[in-house]
Amino acid sequence: MTGGATDRPDAGTTPLEQPPHTRVGRRSALLLVVVAVGVVIGSLLNLVPVQRVIYVPGPVYDTLGEVDGADVVSVDQELESYDDATGHLYFTTIRLQGGPGDTVTAWEALRGTLDPSTSVVPREEVFPEDVTAEQVREQNTELMQHSQDDAAVVALRAQGVEIAESVVVAQVIADAPADGVLEVEDEILDVAGTQVGDTTAVRDQIQAFEPGEEVPVTVRRAGEELELQVPTRLDEESGRTIVGVYLAPVYDNPYDVTIDAGNVGGPSAGLMFSLAVYDEITPGPLTGGRSIAGTGTITGAGGVGGIGGITQKMYAAREAGAEVFLAPSDNCGEVAEADPRGLTVIPVTTFDDALSVLDEVSAAEPSELGELGLPTCEQELEDEAEQTG
Repeated sequence: MTGGATDRPDAGTTPLEQPPHTRVGRRSALLLVVVAVGVVIGSLLNLVPVQRVIYVPGPVYDTLGEVDGADVVSVDQELESYDDATGHLYFTTIRLQGGPGDTVTAWEALRGTLDPSTSVVPREEVFPEDVTAEQVREQNTELMQHSQDDAAVVALRAQGVEIAESVVVAQVIADAPADGVLEVEDEILDVAGTQVGDTTAVRDQIQAFEPGEEVPVTVRRAGEELELQVPTRLDEESGRTIVGVYLAPVYDNPYDVTIDAGNVGGPSAGLMFSLAVYDEITPGPLTGGRSIAGTGTITGAGGVGGIGGITQKMYAAREAGAEVFLAPSDNCGEVAEADPRGLTVIPVTTFDDALSVLDEVSAAEPSELGELGLPTCEQELEDEAEQTG
């Protein structure tokens, strides 16, 4: 045909190609701007230091195994021991970012706040203002050694071994009431006329005095007995009467028990160390082949104390495959808020509590853990609320 009509292409032929579309839509442009601004803000935040400390889950170690190629627990050859441990008794750790010599940026603090497995706290709540990294390492090493000594004593005493104990001043806090009165290595013999044989007894006797009163204390210093009047004050954080010293037990242990935790420091593995030593010197596996993790300080009398970083330690235990986590009752408030799913957390107050829990857990099937009627932090918090109410 002719005229004004346009010829149509035959069916099956390829239509003319259109030029590529190069314009950016409004939504795409807005997204690009948002991403660019986010990158700029993130970069700036990564340059701004903040006075924060970030708690991050650390590695876990099996107290029934080895650390850096060495057995965690070794006992005196004169002690009867049993090489029949099965399962795992993990002690858990945390990593701290932002300590002395380390810097946390605003970007790292923001990311930590958004991560449920980490905690971000003001630096002054964790470290004194003028403390150095070397001082922190030295203190953690010392605390770890005391923890290991206490753990061995607890396990041996649970087997009926009698171990004599005395109390010494390990550190006098500068400008504290006792500064200039008590000295490091003073052996505390009695407080207010009452003989004391452990650190708990010393603290209990001091609590009988009102803040501001002087406490009569008898010490042995360089072989000489001295009667001293030690000032006190109120510790506003705890509400307790204090003199401002750190006490340490000194044991006359007839057996050599070695606990090697590698380069890990601090006192929080005490409970798990004591269970590992007990497992070594008693017949039969304490865990029943289960994977048990936990944390908590330990005293020579078997008391389990609270620790820092409980949330991170629970997450670390879960990632390691632990089924049960032993937590200090003192940490129940944090446990109830941050208990990771898939981990049975059981609060304990004493070493004997932990043994009772393991006795029940080791004999149960995994599906039966929730039916054992074991204590929970929620129950403990409810009971505490009823008592205070």
